[in-house]
Amino acid sequence: MTDDERRILEFEESHPRYDRRKEGDIRSELSMSWVRYRQVLLGLVGRQDVVAEFPIVTRRVVEATAAAVARRAARRF
Repeated sequence: MTDDERRILEFEESHPRYDRRKEGDIRSELSMSWVRYRQVLLGLVGRQDVVAEFPIVTRRVVEATAAAVARRAARRF
């Protein structure tokens, strides 16, 4: 795991809830957009080394992602 990947996981660990301030913190602390942050984070949570070191973050991200997918699938147009 690289230092940048560890910083992203530690950031997510210390900022578990989404709010508008989190987006600004991602830009200022990690120098990346919200979309890129989510792409990297979702790529990380599927790796075994990340699951072993950050199990709570991994579980929370996976569950939140699954819930968001289910909400989108349940929408009626």
